Amino acid sequence: MEKKSLSSIVYDNLKGKILNNELFPGDKLIEMDIAKELGVSRTPVREALSRLSEEGLVENFPRKSYIVSKISMKKARDLYDVRTALEPLAVKLLANEGITKRTQELEDIVTKLIVSYEDNDLETSKDEIMNWNEALISLTRNTILKDTLYVINERLYRFANFIFKDEQNIKSVYENVSAIYDAIESKDEQKAFDLSYKYVSSIYDMLESQSDYKMFRF
Repeated sequence: MEKKSLSSIVYDNLKGKILNNELFPGDKLIEMDIAKELGVSRTPVREALSRLSEEGLVENFPRKSYIVSKISMKKARDLYDVRTALEPLAVKLLANEGITKRTQELEDIVTKLIVSYEDNDLETSKDEIMNWNEALISLTRNTILKDTLYVINERLYRFANFIFKDEQNIKSVYENVSAIYDAIESKDEQKAFDLSYKYVSSIYDMLESQSDYKMFRF
């Protein structure tokens, strides 16, 4: 296995903290402090920050420190509009196949989701919902659809953490995912499509209701 470079290690560390909102929008990222914390020189830190800047996760201002990028609500709206147009198609294609040996992962995820939610283990419920989203993409046989949804899902990851601050939103998503799974299992393509469309088109409103205006940019 190829050994990771120091800049890749720093990059993975910072990206993980940003995506999981351990570092918040607007937080300063000071090269010297990061280097000291991770026990590396400033060069790999600078390289990692440059890479994160290219991905839009951090912003750099002349003669100033990097900061964690603020979250654009307009971008969120645009991303959810595209997801609403595409994810129901992926669900419909899976409903055409139903639950088979190839798609067994969906049943496994929903089973774990039901158990965790009924046990009031909301953190695990959230993780299983994320797994569901990833499984819908990975199981899609349409490669163009898969690649597009993968990019959208990755860019929406930060928003999901804000949505799941509200237990009511977790409950709503749980109910929607369960219903969509039932339609897939029943091989009811149109119902699966309609449920998915209704669900995904409602997510932006969940996000907007959780907005912390110090973190969001319109």
